[in-house]
Amino acid sequence: MSRVYIFAYGSFRYGYELHHLVKKHRFVGKGYVDGYELYDLRGYPGALKGDGVVVGEVYEIDERTLRLMDEIEGFEGSEDDLFVRTSVRVYFDDRRKYYYDNVQMYAINPSLEREIRSRPRIESGDYSAYMGMPSLINYFAYAENTNSIVLEERGIDKIPRKIKVVLKGYELTFNVPCQWGACANLRENPAGVVCGYLYQLTDQELKFLDKAESNLIRYIKEVVRVEDPEGREYFAYAYVSPTVDYNLKPTKDYISLILEGLNEEWKGSCISTGLKEVM
Repeated sequence: MSRVYIFAYGSFRYGYELHHLVKKHRFVGKGYVDGYELYDLRGYPGALKGDGVVVGEVYEIDERTLRLMDEIEGFEGSEDDLFVRTSVRVYFDDRRKYYYDNVQMYAINPSLEREIRSRPRIESGDYSAYMGMPSLINYFAYAENTNSIVLEERGIDKIPRKIKVVLKGYELTFNVPCQWGACANLRENPAGVVCGYLYQLTDQELKFLDKAESNLIRYIKEVVRVEDPEGREYFAYAYVSPTVDYNLKPTKDYISLILEGLNEEWKGSCISTGLKEVM
């Protein structure tokens, strides 16, 4: 059965009544679509072509689920349909480095433009933020946050399911001043591979890690593309530091935290480029 990608921006998103239809499918990442405006249709949102952006979640689903979603959205290919299913480009990062084409999205029928524009516009393009609901995101852990004990200490009470993933084209470097002497960072290396875990978190849960990582002070969040052992792609936030000190060395305790975390699932089958030099 062929697979398709769907861009969910309203009732199919995390936390809403129809999310159960896509929850069992693979969450590729949070993204956004240019060239659309979002409107409040009293109980659900609608995307209409315009000069804004719409924020949502991308899932890889099967055709059976797509047919069911067509039925729910009332998409029959008629001129009277409220929603039309269309192919869009979804970006996964602000720099527009990562994107997918031909992602399916349910947009408002252009013939209803005049009526829809009389409804309240959601300026942010993010229905979950507009409703005060959490958003689902992918987070890539490659250092001490691979360790479940560290995550618990940092406020993630329920450890999410771990997906083993690798980040290609990068290596680990230890050049960020911290309590362990030098903390891990990511550095580009065409031949490098960084091992870690993909966690599905809410944006509210990620704020706990922002505090621990001194987000916007010591580290910033960047979107990276990672792969699971089957070669399937995910787009995830990772903490990367632009401020470094190459005259520092990590402590043995810090390296032990990383190795213990990676061994929880990897069992020594994957060693990040740059890690052996400090073991």
